[in-house]
Amino acid sequence: MPINKNAFKRYKVIDMLLRNKMRRYPTLEEITEICKEKLDLENLSTETIKKDIEHMRESQPSGFDAPITYNKQKRGYEYLDPDFVLGGVSLNDSDVDAIKESIDLIRSIGGTRVGEKFSNAMEKILTTLLEEFPDGTKKHSFLQTMTPPKSRGFEYFDLFYNACTTETPISFVHYNYKKRSFSASTIHPFLIKEFENKWYIIGYSEQHKEVRTFGMDRVFEPIRLKKKFIKVQKAIIEQEANDYYGVFPIPNQKKQRIKIRLSDLATNYFEAYPIHESQKIQKEPDGYSIVTFQLVPTIELTRLFLSHGHHVEILEPFWLIEFTENLK
Repeated sequence: MPINKNAFKRYKVIDMLLRNKMRRYPTLEEITEICKEKLDLENLSTETIKKDIEHMRESQPSGFDAPITYNKQKRGYEYLDPDFVLGGVSLNDSDVDAIKESIDLIRSIGGTRVGEKFSNAMEKILTTLLEEFPDGTKKHSFLQTMTPPKSRGFEYFDLFYNACTTETPISFVHYNYKKRSFSASTIHPFLIKEFENKWYIIGYSEQHKEVRTFGMDRVFEPIRLKKKFIKVQKAIIEQEANDYYGVFPIPNQKKQRIKIRLSDLATNYFEAYPIHESQKIQKEPDGYSIVTFQLVPTIELTRLFLSHGHHVEILEPFWLIEFTENLK
């Protein structure tokens, strides 16, 4: 849950008191009274401060990992780590402006594209910055993006992200739209990918004995498994992350040179919106352009070419010309 700004103000006072070397081991009552005085909170209770301390102790991203302990001998609170500082990062005004701009971008994207823990962490950073560097005025957002509603299956984003980082196999029920049937799947995930506002989980599939891609919208009842994680080669991971336009590769194809011919109109589009970092455009005297890519051919790439109609002509490889014709 995002951190309340008023609560964070109390956390800062508590942090200040616990770091005070001249008056160590403040009691719960003393902390409450000082918070009342500094924050002008007449109705603040010791129970609220007690909950604040518990929240500060919680692990990130929900808490701050504050090493607060109660010293029974001194009958007061202290930091086990005397060097701990709540939100202890040194920032200058330029750093703060850069972070605020980044957060503005993330907030414009919204929770449909980042998991809950990322949203919580973002709110924590923003709350800290507003407390440390108040600007006195509330500005409207200067950035807006088209943010689609959350798609089905996105509620499992955090689970799959954690599975990737901790190398944990996942079993789930997979729905096939074409066959209209369900099947059990077990994957060893290593990458989460977004393409055209849809999210996919990629990993080694035990059923298929190879790396497979699954749309999160087709995933139901995912479960973490306590079994050995099957790793794939680093080169495969890098290829999945860097050498695709889209997510579904054409079977039995490797990274290769793809060559197309563009009309003047299509050239303008590809110049304005490059589809891959390997894209190279060479303009011809007749107004057309020759474009090359170094990519693993994918279904999405062929559909992109087809969407431009006669403005895009595939020149190489020859098998891709025939493959694309069969999709029409």
